[in-house]
Amino acid sequence: MKKSHFASFLIVCAAMAVAAFFAGRATVKTGGSAHMAENVQGEQAVQEPGAGPQSPGAPEKPKGERKILYWRAPMDPNYISDKPGKSPMGMDLVPVYEDEAPAPRKQAAAPAAEKAKGERKVLYWRAPMDPNYISNKPGKSPMGMDLVPVYEDEISSGEVRISPAVVQEIGVTTAEVETGPVVRTIRTYGTSAWNETTIAAMNTKIDGWIEKLNVNETGQTVRQGQPLIEIYAPQLVSAQQEYLSAIDNAAALEKSPSRVLADAAGKLPEAARMRLRLWDVSDAQIAELRKTRQVRKTLTLYAPISGIVTQRDVVAGDYVKAGMNLVRIAAFDPIWVMGSIYEDEIPMVRKGMKAEVHFDALPGESFEGTVDYVYPYLEGKSRTAQVRIVLPNPAGRILPQMYGTVKLEAKVADNAVLAPANAVIRASSTDNVVFIVLGDGRFAGRKVVLGPESDDGKVMVRAGLEAGERVATSAQFLLDSESQLRAAIQSMLTAHGGQAQ
Repeated sequence: MKKSHFASFLIVCAAMAVAAFFAGRATVKTGGSAHMAENVQGEQAVQEPGAGPQSPGAPEKPKGERKILYWRAPMDPNYISDKPGKSPMGMDLVPVYEDEAPAPRKQAAAPAAEKAKGERKVLYWRAPMDPNYISNKPGKSPMGMDLVPVYEDEISSGEVRISPAVVQEIGVTTAEVETGPVVRTIRTYGTSAWNETTIAAMNTKIDGWIEKLNVNETGQTVRQGQPLIEIYAPQLVSAQQEYLSAIDNAAALEKSPSRVLADAAGKLPEAARMRLRLWDVSDAQIAELRKTRQVRKTLTLYAPISGIVTQRDVVAGDYVKAGMNLVRIAAFDPIWVMGSIYEDEIPMVRKGMKAEVHFDALPGESFEGTVDYVYPYLEGKSRTAQVRIVLPNPAGRILPQMYGTVKLEAKVADNAVLAPANAVIRASSTDNVVFIVLGDGRFAGRKVVLGPESDDGKVMVRAGLEAGERVATSAQFLLDSESQLRAAIQSMLTAHGGQAQ
């Protein structure tokens, strides 16, 4: 039984070997046929290399037969190349076939590819994520990205070129340069003060004693023509007597046979009268003396203006000498406001400008006045100049030394070139730069000469810009950094004979 089982096992193994042999031959034949069919297809494709795109109804051709128009970056469609490679972000370029590209791109691809092939000269290579890393040959950046070329025309033209996609990502905004009036509102602080043109001082031109003083305190209100001081002066008494005697002598000698003596006597009353007038005796008082012939013991002094007494230097009974100030009076209306103007705003302030003043002591009220004078000097510590504003004050509500704010509207120019103030890069006190928009992601820096800034956020441009040009109003510091970097590299290349280090 054991032998018969062993023989059966040998027969089964032999049958399986024969079956495997014939199956292998059939597979080889089938594979050969498939290979032959593939070769035939390949030969047909080689025989028709110039065949155009298939008709819409025809079956799709294999990818090997489609014509590649150009290669582009997967994250930046504006970056194209005529050969495979890496994008500035380090990604593999993807092919764009002729039947996939839009019509405008087909027309523009050929010139762009030709220009990339040999017309533009590569000046150096830089890292896409680190512009400070440069090389004189292609390679990899420290971050493992392919270096991107920088062409000679980008450096020599002074332009900064950024792809439209990057412009959108960093948020570059632009604005148009316009023309219009330049109006600047100047706001500062001020303090009210006495109007110096209305201050009057009372004094005496004769020695004597104060018999009566009607001004009892400083700050007292007086009116024009009010009697304030009576002075007893012995010289004044004798002068009045001499005047009366001159009148009597002139009357007695008027009919004298000697005309010389009569004429001399007639001139004496006028001489005595002028002496009294020089001592501030009024014409009314002289007329009363001539009429009543009563000599007055005292001389009365009257208030020259209406106002308040700001200073009183004497009391009743004091002895005063000629020329001594007795009382000082100041008027309320009009009143001055002394404002402080910074030195850069002084040229914009002129006499006759309207001013609006608000006082802290009078909230909710505004007072309109006129600039009367701009003082021609600066205060050393504050670096400001004083401007004098005249305010009407008929009710006397504005008191001296009130603190307030002053607003002046200065019209600098009627029609000037205006650019947004945020478009200007103030490199120094004298150098100001703006970036002109040239289109297609190109920007050019330009120096400008500036004037005053207006209230609407625009600055007057005296030179460097024309109306209608567009300037960058945001992200211009990035443009300025790129521009300075390229200028530095150009200088370095010039110094080293055009070889990037």
